[in-house]
Amino acid sequence: MLKALRDRLRRLQDRMSVAQQLSIVTAVVSLTGIAALSLSSAGLSRQEMIRRITSDMRDTAGTLARQLDTDMFERFTDVRQLAGMAAIAPLWEGDPAGVRALLDQLQTNLPNYSWIGFARPDGTVAAATRGMLEGASVAARPWFAAGLKGAFVGDVHEAMLLAKLLETAPSGEPMRFVDVAFPVYSADRRLLGVLGAHLSFEWAERLRQGALGSHGDTDIWLLSQDGAILLGPDLAAPPFPPARVAEMRRASSGAFEDTRDGTAILTGFAVADGEGDYPGLGWIVVARQDSSVAFAIPTRVGATIIAIGTGVLLVSLILSVLVARLITRPLDALTEAAGEIGRDPRVTMLPRLRGNLEVIQLSGALRALMRRLGSAETRVVQTAQQYQEDLAALRKLADSDPLTGLMNRRSFRSVADTALRGTRSSDKLGILMADIDHFKVVNDTYGHAAGDAVIRHVGACIGDALRVQDRVARFGGEEFVVLLLDISERDMLALAERIRTAIRSTSVAFEDRQIRVTVSFGAALARPDDRDVDAVIERADHALYEAKAAGRDRVVLSTGFDRAA
Repeated sequence: MLKALRDRLRRLQDRMSVAQQLSIVTAVVSLTGIAALSLSSAGLSRQEMIRRITSDMRDTAGTLARQLDTDMFERFTDVRQLAGMAAIAPLWEGDPAGVRALLDQLQTNLPNYSWIGFARPDGTVAAATRGMLEGASVAARPWFAAGLKGAFVGDVHEAMLLAKLLETAPSGEPMRFVDVAFPVYSADRRLLGVLGAHLSFEWAERLRQGALGSHGDTDIWLLSQDGAILLGPDLAAPPFPPARVAEMRRASSGAFEDTRDGTAILTGFAVADGEGDYPGLGWIVVARQDSSVAFAIPTRVGATIIAIGTGVLLVSLILSVLVARLITRPLDALTEAAGEIGRDPRVTMLPRLRGNLEVIQLSGALRALMRRLGSAETRVVQTAQQYQEDLAALRKLADSDPLTGLMNRRSFRSVADTALRGTRSSDKLGILMADIDHFKVVNDTYGHAAGDAVIRHVGACIGDALRVQDRVARFGGEEFVVLLLDISERDMLALAERIRTAIRSTSVAFEDRQIRVTVSFGAALARPDDRDVDAVIERADHALYEAKAAGRDRVVLSTGFDRAA
């Protein structure tokens, strides 16, 4: 049944034109592609805007937290500097009126201070702004007890002794303060008392209101380090459980979504953890926004993108008829089959394709082309192989001495320099310079052909005696150089002696004559201060000169000669 259905569809395709087939395919592809693009774009845009809104909540909380820390650091610094100023140290032991005038001036310049006072070591207030609490004892107050020992910053608390002396806060709420205290010492480091200041917490409320003004749809709270609300709505219990508060303190800043009264709330937070040497009070700034409000814009953007995508889809369906000739399923199948050639070794020919007259003709033409390309490929492979062989032969000629087949001077220097640079500290590299004794006599007596035979014989004797890792090169004329890797001085000299003895004990057969020759050797080991292999060759060459001068047919080890010597 399926086979009959497939045959019927194929006959229908054969009767349809390319344009008709492509119109159907283009319509389906356009519908799928534009729908997927619209949906994915809408989703991505919504996610990006949600990320930005979340980041804005976190940044809003962070900005207010930094403002609180900065202001507290400045007030902390003000009190510390006043308590430690050497220039006014005598004033603390003098007339209280002078201290009061100084404190009144500081309060005038910094109105956030509700009260500033100086208490003697017994807790008696000696001088204070506007004379408030002068003569009273503050010995039981935490700021005084802690201030006797060192710097102190106290968390928010309601007024106690000052409640009846200060004006009611503008908000109508009870007066609340943040305490700052420092010990005061004389020039000879005697404790004179404690300088304490009460910073009105209305300052923090003004900062919060300023932040609220620039974020009309956002609620901003200030929590204590244990999660209680310091500024914000009057709730019967802390707004977040202890585990959430602990997580906020560990993270320092971030954002999350929670639920209150059935409403999802997007919450950003930041911990005010101090600035400079001001330790911070661990306040937590929270910025909150209803999720339905926060996500309304991303939702609208996503809906707009989907609407635009739908419109583009309708236009694409209309245009698909005009561009239908650019897309066809049979042609895709032909392209896919062609793409497998060269990847799958089993595919060597394009299939015969059906679908319409144009595709049948095209597949036949491409099959014929593939057969012609197969013949051309064979010729190309043969030519490339011959080229590689010729290139290898040319490289060998360039790196070899034509008479002996050994390495020439250029290739030897490249190998030797590489070996010297790669030698480990535990390895030793040696150089042997060899020269045929009285070689000119051989040439003059037997001719240059005999001299060439002698050179080949000496080169072969040296090569046969070497190890696998060693290299020998003809440097020119009757001179040879040997590179010895990982060798000691004793082994290098022993190897040179074996080569010298082998050459001396054999003769070179040339025509009907036997020619005997000897060879002199100069030997040198590489030193850590050698900049390149030429320095080692130069010492070996000098040792060779000494061997020649000492009577030839011998091995001489370099004793450290260098160019400076």
